[in-house]
Amino acid sequence: MNPLAPKIDNPLAAVANPLVKEARNQAVSAAQQPLVEYVRRSLELQEPEEVDRRADELVMIGYEKTAAHLREHAATLRAHRRRHGSLTYRSPIPEASDRQWARFVRLMQTGDAAAVTPTGQVGIFQTRLKRLQDLDLAREVRHVRGDGGTRWTATFRPPLTLTRLLGDALLQYRIFVASMRRYRNDILANHRAAIGTEIEGKPATLSGLLAVAHHAGPALGSWLTSPDDRRRFAKTTTAYGRTTGVF
Repeated sequence: MNPLAPKIDNPLAAVANPLVKEARNQAVSAAQQPLVEYVRRSLELQEPEEVDRRADELVMIGYEKTAAHLREHAATLRAHRRRHGSLTYRSPIPEASDRQWARFVRLMQTGDAAAVTPTGQVGIFQTRLKRLQDLDLAREVRHVRGDGGTRWTATFRPPLTLTRLLGDALLQYRIFVASMRRYRNDILANHRAAIGTEIEGKPATLSGLLAVAHHAGPALGSWLTSPDDRRRFAKTTTAYGRTTGVF
């Protein structure tokens, strides 16, 4: 290269550089939008345990400062709980106190808030997609085939979407409450006689039957009367053993 050669400016450079910069800024902004929405929804949660869990996830992907902000929110929630002597979960049914209901809810939280299982259960409570259909929140529950194999999905009733549901643990809890209220009514109307009987070596109580209904749905009656079904559906029977006696 000749250092004495005259420098020729590219007349497009002055225009191109700002455009490139703007494109990069837009790309960064687009990439950050899901994170912003995730943090916003996290700050709306009232369960400090779930907020801390989300903070841990953010640390794992390199957002330590954002995680610290969520942990401050979790600490505020815990301070409020101690100050007011109240539980996060208030009982929606007359048979359970707030404390009993809170224990039941914790025992029923067995899943990943952002996951759909291969058997079509979603979220932290492993709520069946078929149950969402029962609650008129979804329809056309079905298997679909994709690059990764088959998976369960459904058509959700607007404004609900699968993405929104999996990203909002508080919404999952509200749906769980609505489901438990309906199951409670069904159990007292159709299976009240089972309460107090011994099943799998333990007295059956409403909390245990609610857990069975949550997993078995309309097959609750069959589970109650068939020892073979109780052996076949071990996950359901385990949930019963873990929760019966709470209330």
